Amino acid sequence: MICIIKAEFIKLKRLHILLIGMIGMTFPSILSIFTQKVSIPEKQIGNFDFTTLFNHTIWNSTTIFMPVIFTLIGGYLINLEYKDDTLKNLFTIPISFPRLIYGKLIAMGIISILLGYYSYFITLIVSYITGLTVPDLTALLKGFEQMTVISLCTFISVLPIIVFTSRKPDAFMSGVVVSFLFGYFSMFIKNATLRSIYPILSGLTIIRFDTNQYMNTSGSGSFAISLITMAILLLLTNLLIIMSYSGNAHT
Repeated sequence: MICIIKAEFIKLKRLHILLIGMIGMTFPSILSIFTQKVSIPEKQIGNFDFTTLFNHTIWNSTTIFMPVIFTLIGGYLINLEYKDDTLKNLFTIPISFPRLIYGKLIAMGIISILLGYYSYFITLIVSYITGLTVPDLTALLKGFEQMTVISLCTFISVLPIIVFTSRKPDAFMSGVVVSFLFGYFSMFIKNATLRSIYPILSGLTIIRFDTNQYMNTSGSGSFAISLITMAILLLLTNLLIIMSYSGNAHT
């Protein structure tokens, strides 16, 4: 499995898809600053500091950018096996196709977290350039921890979409569209229990993110239900892999 993961990272060195992901993850913090600047005075936030910028970045990333980017890169990695016609090579090596898929998804999980870190440091740079007040080290570490968890949770949220829409060559782009809608519609779910169940928002519940400013909600979601949601998504992903790719297994 480690060899498969290493191979995926080696492939990424010569692929432009990762650059697209990095460009995409640059936008959440920039969009946050732009929205603040162009808003009418009554809608602008008075004490707009790094913490506020970071919260806006988390919100924009989780509901718009991360689902799309993670599905795009993850689906692309799987689609390479169809595009480059490398599936026939599985006949000559002791590895099943489901195992290959697991390796690709684990690699994508690592990439998702790394892209989250990238977005975090971009937010620091944007904060410095725009002269925003930076909080103490404790707040910075908390933000780093939140970005780690929300990146992983958002990736888990779109895992079933990646697997399901990558069963056929070039079909992964439909998954990108589904993930965009998946994130977009999360903005309209205000009920606390539903926010714990809805995958995209359950990650925000896990990191104790206050959605009141963004969704006009009251009451926090359930941490336990959100963890169960993540577990169910992992189980669903596993079942989809077994059902969709076992027929391609060659051991």
